[in-house]
Amino acid sequence: MVIKLSKDPIKEYMKDPDRKAKAFLVITGAMILSTILIVIGTIVFILMLLGII
Repeated sequence: MVIKLSKDPIKEYMKDPDRKAKAFLVITGAMILSTILIVIGTIVFILMLLGII
C-alpha cells in the first residue's frame, strides 16, 4: 500500500497574500512581545539582586 503525502500545508497557506501578511504580523508581534518580556524580566532580576525589590 502506497501512502501519498499531501502538499506542504504551510506552502499552501502562504500562497494567499492576505494570509501571508497576517502571519507576518502575528510573528512580528510575538517577537516584539517576547523581547519586551525578556527586558522586563532582566530588570526585575537585577533589582532583586540589588535588594531593591
